[in-house]
Amino acid sequence: MGGWRLRPARTTDAGEVLVVSLAAFVSEAQRYGDPLLPPLRETVDDVRAAIDDPAQRVVVAEAGAWSDWRPDRILGAVRVRLALDDDDDDGGGEAGAAALVGHVGRLVVVPDAQGRGLGAALLAAIEDAARRAGAVRMQLFTGVESEGPIRLYQRAGYRVSDREGDLGRVDDRGVRLVVLAKPLA
Repeated sequence: MGGWRLRPARTTDAGEVLVVSLAAFVSEAQRYGDPLLPPLRETVDDVRAAIDDPAQRVVVAEAGAWSDWRPDRILGAVRVRLALDDDDDDGGGEAGAAALVGHVGRLVVVPDAQGRGLGAALLAAIEDAARRAGAVRMQLFTGVESEGPIRLYQRAGYRVSDREGDLGRVDDRGVRLVVLAKPLA
């Protein structure tokens, strides 16, 4: 690994995870000209609730002792919310059967640790957690202008979803979204 270790988030990590998220999403706010993107409106109580939610898994990356960063500093985080999808027509299950889907959210890496493979490692870890829980597909969304994150997801095997309701999505601030999905083997 690149000087970090991955572990499940603890409730006591909520404040630092929020700071990492805010730092990571500033560039997205600038890209979209909107300082009130949903991740930037999140509170420490929201993060704590996600960590404590039994339907979610939150993984953090923290700096190791032999790294460029202060040991134990949280460098990144990611969440997956596990939910049944009643319309599993492309996720590896039977058509029309309910399937467990991992919905990826808030994949964030502090700016000074970006470009070192940490985002890919966090994504792989959360996919493994979802697979172990029985998920057959992963799904996520991001802004259509977020070229770097989209490239990361595509390198990890995610493809633009053409499922009904996924095309032409817009968030509550008017940002156009792209939905990407990946079947889990």
